[in-house]
Amino acid sequence: MIPELNKDSKTPLYVQIYEQLSYNINNGIIKSGAKLPSQRRLADDLGVSVNTIINAYDMLARYDYVAAEDRSGYYVKEREIPEKPGPEKRWHSDAPSIYNFSKNGVDLKMSDEFRKSFRRVVKTITDGDFSYPDYTGEYELRKQICSMLNKSWGIVCAPTQIVVGASLIYLIDSLIKVIGSDLVYGFENPAYYKLSNYVRLGEYKTTYMNVFADGLNSDTLKDLDADALFLMPYHHYPLSYAMTDEQKNAVLSWAGDDRYIIEYGLNMEYLYTRPVKPLYSATENKNVIFISDFTRTVSPNCNVAYLVLPESLVKRWQEVYLSYHSAASKLEQYFIIEILRNGSYYRNVARLRKLYNKKRERLISAIRSHPLSDRIKILNSESGACLLIEPQTDCDSDVLIDECHKAGVKLSYIKNALEQPNGLISPRTYILGFGELSESEIKNGAKLLLDTWGNLM
Repeated sequence: MIPELNKDSKTPLYVQIYEQLSYNINNGIIKSGAKLPSQRRLADDLGVSVNTIINAYDMLARYDYVAAEDRSGYYVKEREIPEKPGPEKRWHSDAPSIYNFSKNGVDLKMSDEFRKSFRRVVKTITDGDFSYPDYTGEYELRKQICSMLNKSWGIVCAPTQIVVGASLIYLIDSLIKVIGSDLVYGFENPAYYKLSNYVRLGEYKTTYMNVFADGLNSDTLKDLDADALFLMPYHHYPLSYAMTDEQKNAVLSWAGDDRYIIEYGLNMEYLYTRPVKPLYSATENKNVIFISDFTRTVSPNCNVAYLVLPESLVKRWQEVYLSYHSAASKLEQYFIIEILRNGSYYRNVARLRKLYNKKRERLISAIRSHPLSDRIKILNSESGACLLIEPQTDCDSDVLIDECHKAGVKLSYIKNALEQPNGLISPRTYILGFGELSESEIKNGAKLLLDTWGNLM
């Protein structure tokens, strides 16, 4: 029961303790109702500070493994163990990585313009700015978003159609309550797990349609029994494909006048090979809802998201949420206003588009110049900061990913993102994200990956 610590590991000691104790609880090694050792006793046994144990126990309590009882200690809570465990998720390996082709990787450089803009905003904060925000977001921010959408993608809307929220999930939950909690919400399979999991955990009705690696078509849509469909037309996550005009027309035809399309603008700023044509602009704005955020253009830590309602839903939203205030931080809203107004937002997007495109080309070049290139199929490389590859081999998909992880190359695979079995996509389809890697790391990492696979193929 006593955890074994590796004091040379980069993983903090309290995290090591938490991981081992939670593992033992999950697997029944530590039984429900058992009392954990006192903080001081465990600290003495492990040769660490009491604060380390306090942090580990607090983490166990936060994630509902244990409960603290006054003057008694920590006790393991009752856990529901499913009769048949679900498939093991293998996004990561315990082996240390040399090159992490993270599908979530982004460039985290904060430009000097952003720093100056943030300092300027902080200096102008007044007592009045600690009051409640506008219930749909600061008016000036909504006005600037309208200008950005029109200038960049031809979306024409009014500030009254914009709703600003604290996150994408926050807005999705609010939106579902407006358009209908009893509707059936459709997702592509594989789906963007953050959205699909949230909708499912909210006990809303969900359904999934299997799609090909290059996305949906009229045939996959015809049997979709849903009232609303979530889409990412510019960079599907995790398939990375960008919808063609033919695919967009098929979706609009499926939706007709009585179904909703919820269009998430993920990575629409980083479409390299053809212009962006939003679904929102292709209709009379009756049933397409556009939603996006600033996590890929400003910072992953930016909690400001927004949606654009069709005019037909504005009054309904106002009736439901008139007495609620936007949960988005005023300070963050003011910062977004400032960088949109002074143009540094647009310059940062241009910098990132150029940077990611250069990294994308470097990765494609590294794959195509490798001796194994004729056996590696590159898929969906025209947008965002990741692409797909499909090795042409009969080797088991788990063996391929295990071996590259052991070699020090981290990547993900589509099989892990499936909400249901999908025979339209090869299980040997892997995601290579290049956003956080340098060009030299991309080149060397791709070589190590393909060298490793070459020994198996």
